[in-house]
Amino acid sequence: MWVVDSNKVMSELLDGEAVIVDLATGRYHAAVGVAATVWEGILCGHSLELIMNDVQRAHTGVPENAEHHVKGFIVSVVDAGLAMPSTEVLSTSDTRSPITGEPTAWSVPVLESHDDLADLMLIDPVHDVTEQGWPHTPPQDQ
Repeated sequence: MWVVDSNKVMSELLDGEAVIVDLATGRYHAAVGVAATVWEGILCGHSLELIMNDVQRAHTGVPENAEHHVKGFIVSVVDAGLAMPSTEVLSTSDTRSPITGEPTAWSVPVLESHDDLADLMLIDPVHDVTEQGWPHTPPQDQ
């Protein structure tokens, strides 16, 4: 199981694509098709077994080595700092399937990462304030 820090990472599922934003780095990521299914499973607190069940239900033509590809995708999500492994069963774990709609074709899950807007996202005043709020910026390190 994995856990996503909702204070650091936000995501939205739009037309079968998960758009994931790392608020700490300003990087944004896309997870399409099978990758979106796996990401939604991670958000629901699903185990690898439940995620694989979701993949089987949501996609056609799933190969025998699908679990290998799913594990690789999860490693890329963890390496990107979007989720952390957890051995604890989360109290918020959702046992329902995040899958809706008609099954789509299998594709190897890939995390597409982009940082071309990172500078713009990080200059957002929300990132440059103290607990006092805006417009009080934190002291600059010199």
